[in-house]
Amino acid sequence: MTGQSVSIIITLKVGSQSKQIEKEIQSDDLETSIKDFGHEISCTLFQQVIDLLDQQLKTQVPKDWKNLGTAKRSVVFQAGCVSYQRRIYQDSQGQRWKPIDMLLGIAPYARNSLKVQEMGCVLASRSSYRNASEMLVYLLKTCISPSSLQRMMLCFGAQIDAIERDWQVQREAGKQETKCLYGESDGVWLHLQQERQKRMEAKVGLLYTGKKAIGVGRFACENKVVMTQLGGSNEEWQIKIRELADHHFDLSKVKHLVVGGDGATWVKHSFDLLSLPQIALLDRFHLCRAVHRSLKEPAKSRSILERIRSTPFEEVKPELLLLQNKARGRQAKDIQTLISYLSHNQDALLDLENRGIPELSPSTLGAAEGNVDKIVRQRMRGRGLSWSIGGAQAMLTILRHQKSLLEDALGQPETRVTRRGPKQRFDTDPYTPPAASLPVFSSVDNAKPWVQLLRNRMAKELSLTALF
Repeated sequence: MTGQSVSIIITLKVGSQSKQIEKEIQSDDLETSIKDFGHEISCTLFQQVIDLLDQQLKTQVPKDWKNLGTAKRSVVFQAGCVSYQRRIYQDSQGQRWKPIDMLLGIAPYARNSLKVQEMGCVLASRSSYRNASEMLVYLLKTCISPSSLQRMMLCFGAQIDAIERDWQVQREAGKQETKCLYGESDGVWLHLQQERQKRMEAKVGLLYTGKKAIGVGRFACENKVVMTQLGGSNEEWQIKIRELADHHFDLSKVKHLVVGGDGATWVKHSFDLLSLPQIALLDRFHLCRAVHRSLKEPAKSRSILERIRSTPFEEVKPELLLLQNKARGRQAKDIQTLISYLSHNQDALLDLENRGIPELSPSTLGAAEGNVDKIVRQRMRGRGLSWSIGGAQAMLTILRHQKSLLEDALGQPETRVTRRGPKQRFDTDPYTPPAASLPVFSSVDNAKPWVQLLRNRMAKELSLTALF
């Protein structure tokens, strides 16, 4: 039962033009043959539609334009590589026009459509240029090299940056209303190549109106917007944050701005130009890590943490000084560093529910760490990656718009599947950080050396995976 074939004849009619396509499909490779035939039909149909539109545009051009003839052009669309003839006109000033290119939104000398550029940027933001190029070739059945994909990223990133720079010129206020606005910022260092500097910090800032439950113990930021910057001064960063906030939110309705971060100076002052009443909140992850690393003992560090988050720091400081006097060697220096760190951020230690402000909903913030990891670190750090300044800036721009580009280019909106049941009432649960302990720490074996080693490692690393 081999050597069977099927003859297919399809007639495409666009306007008054018709074209017949014949194909002999072999049964030995049926799936691939039909897929390739569908790709051929798409390219032929696309070419016929473009020819018809060019003919229709001929009747709409100004009468004083001179027809210079036609010229062939090949462009990669989502349907594949399409070659077509376009009419060229010249106006009274001597400028040349290609109406069909303007209708399709194809820039002069461009080899790829905007949709293809979006597809390439989405794939390159999730994998290396080489892997993204291979995936794009598989989708489009057209050769696109990694270097071409990199140039595509540079061009498309520059276009998005130009649009964002127009925010300050347009002065169009945002529409999103909220009484409480949350802002966080953090940074990650990137390795550079062929530059005088070996490293440069990529700053990430985000604004959102609160957190919503998306699962049991899982929360997501509502109405989140993100801004990134590679290097640059703190003043430039503050201006970008201000324009981002003004473009998306109605700042006249905001009563409180909760600012979170790790305590760095530039992080604290990222949102100063918003001219809103600020409430500082030290990121709970960095607070817990600093206390656990310095005090070592989990029971004592938990007690200190509870007091730091619920009472003024001046009431807790004498106890820390007493612990410092009792400690010796390296631990005494660690506690001294902890006291200095907490004193420098003492206005940001209390939890929001202990601030006495009823408009503030309980929230620990802490979204900056996860966003820096998902937006920047996973794509731009590790695996020996190093960047040129232009390439890093373009990639940062694409990464912060990755979700919208994915929806527009591939038609696949990012959705979260949540399971609902009578016992999973997570919509009204407040956001609380997870906490746990091991029974061995309170058992009769708690004085054994291996238990003490486990306790010290967990207090230092805050992760069981660090042990293995």
